[in-house]
Amino acid sequence: MKKIGFLIFIFIIACKPVFSQNNPAYFQKFVGYVDTMKLYDNDLTGAVWSVSVADAKSGEILFGHNSQYCLLPASNMKIVTTGTGLLLLGADYTFKTKLEYTGKIVDSILDGDIYITGGGDPSLGSSVYENTVPDTVFNKWTQAIKNLGINNIKGKIVADTRFFDDENRPGSWEFDDIGTDYGAGVSGIQFIDNKCKLYIQPAASINKKPSLDSVKPYIPEISWENYLTSTDSINGTGINLYSSPYSQRALLTGKVLINSRSKTILAAIPNPAYVCAWYFNNYLNRNGVKTSNRMEIMERRTSYMSNQNRKHFYTYSSPAYTEIIYETNKNSNNSFAETVLKTIGAESGNDGSIYEGRKLVAAKLKDMNIATDGFYQSDGSGLSRHNFVTTKFMCEYLSAMYNSAVYEHFIQSFPVAGVDGTMRNMLKKTVAEGNVKAKSGSLSAVRSYSGYLTTKSGKDLCFSFIFNNFKCKSAVVTAKIEKLMILLSESE
Repeated sequence: MKKIGFLIFIFIIACKPVFSQNNPAYFQKFVGYVDTMKLYDNDLTGAVWSVSVADAKSGEILFGHNSQYCLLPASNMKIVTTGTGLLLLGADYTFKTKLEYTGKIVDSILDGDIYITGGGDPSLGSSVYENTVPDTVFNKWTQAIKNLGINNIKGKIVADTRFFDDENRPGSWEFDDIGTDYGAGVSGIQFIDNKCKLYIQPAASINKKPSLDSVKPYIPEISWENYLTSTDSINGTGINLYSSPYSQRALLTGKVLINSRSKTILAAIPNPAYVCAWYFNNYLNRNGVKTSNRMEIMERRTSYMSNQNRKHFYTYSSPAYTEIIYETNKNSNNSFAETVLKTIGAESGNDGSIYEGRKLVAAKLKDMNIATDGFYQSDGSGLSRHNFVTTKFMCEYLSAMYNSAVYEHFIQSFPVAGVDGTMRNMLKKTVAEGNVKAKSGSLSAVRSYSGYLTTKSGKDLCFSFIFNNFKCKSAVVTAKIEKLMILLSESE
């Protein structure tokens, strides 16, 4: 009996939360909560998770749990992409689209082609910014053509996408992601955020098929093939979209509950450059410039098409880079992030590819004296499951950015707790509201938050919390992360 009592005593001692003697006194509630999760939290059974906190100014790691574990970061990868982009491209960088022509202009007729020469602009035709919607952009382009005295184009509208390579989606993305709006990918010419809306009407009975009522805006040269079926059970319902780059087919599969509300699905556009050329061609015809109604795409694989004798006559510029990364990080825009990574490569003068972009990001991290043994980048957005980071790396990177000349631009792009972006509904009416500025990350069984906060005593901290492979609901993990943010914010 004494032996059993002794074992119980040892067990109690072993399970008592351990407080590191190296942690500052103000840190103890936070550390205690982490220790409680380690020892008692059944929600995290089988999960792999990591927590790191650092002094933002000095970079000193103040606390770490599994801080050197390599984990999936999800969209936390965006802050690495956009921050290094700030350093490499500059805050005032703009994406440029050039208009050029070939041939001769005689009696207001262009006996030649109009070229839209892309510069990867992710905002082209986008609804994100007031002045980038299609009609506003096309009005400027049309006026530039009219200023040349042209009212008839005998040749083609050619969309030159060769600023980037032809791989408009990373090869490491999962196939069931690339037909969705968040898996839209990028092109040397992008348009209307590379996505469209599909309107689905459920059937009235199980023997009838749900209908695809409309696609807005209209996407030319693509067949939306409807393989949806109806069901009277809510279990297993859902709509899947499958397409591939440059394909003229997109497939809808899945089950739709009968007599349910109409549904709106966001889909990727397989070839946004062609859609841009097609809409511009139509705009010209409606606004006093006759065309031959012929469009063509110029890609790396079709580079036999000559660059010679093009005459440049107009340059259209995107909003500044700072506005681009504001959208990228605040609203976790995957296409914008992939654009930044490829642009880093393209502007190096070598190659507008993911590979070149990744190589230059890694080189910049090395220049910043950040150890990259806990970092591997597969894409720019974090949608790939081939990325990995450690929370230690993330804190070292955040500290380096805190001490950089571009920090004020960088931090302005972060969601603010309880205020905007992907954190607008988090931490309201707590000490962390308006204080925590962090990028969220979300994939199946992945939740991550990395960013900055200021303690009650005015100490600036950077932190990274990453949870992988949990079996509980994502909202449960998010609640634990919120608790960590509150405890840090409450620290004296």
